[in-house]
Amino acid sequence: MRYLKKSSGKYKLVIDANVIISAIFGGYPEKVIQISISHEIFAPLILKKELDRFIEKVGCKKESLHLKEFFDYLLNHIKLVTVEKVEKVSRDKTDDLYIAATIQEKVDFLITGDKDLLSCSNIHKWSFKILSPKESIDIIRKS
Repeated sequence: MRYLKKSSGKYKLVIDANVIISAIFGGYPEKVIQISISHEIFAPLILKKELDRFIEKVGCKKESLHLKEFFDYLLNHIKLVTVEKVEKVSRDKTDDLYIAATIQEKVDFLITGDKDLLSCSNIHKWSFKILSPKESIDIIRKS
């Protein structure tokens, strides 16, 4: 399947919390964040709570402040959406929220490192593709 950018030249993306948190450590998740900023990014409201919970777990005040600044910067580029209709399609209710946001906003790609979410792509035939960070970089850069 070939993916084409919208007339605006931008993809519509949903990036889940595990990719955003993993971006702190570099690698493909960090590259995903770097190239995604120039596209349209959506996420369910739960994203903010997931990021806040991660900051609380860190414990170190100095590190927490840096993480909060990083997450706030990203959240300024992400449209958080209230999901209207959530169907149970995975083992995790939070994963279902990400899928529902992807469907609702007519997104091109859901980018995740979550193996359960990645496996959903093989089970369901949606209008969007669920991609790992590496796969998403390859597709976005080629277009």
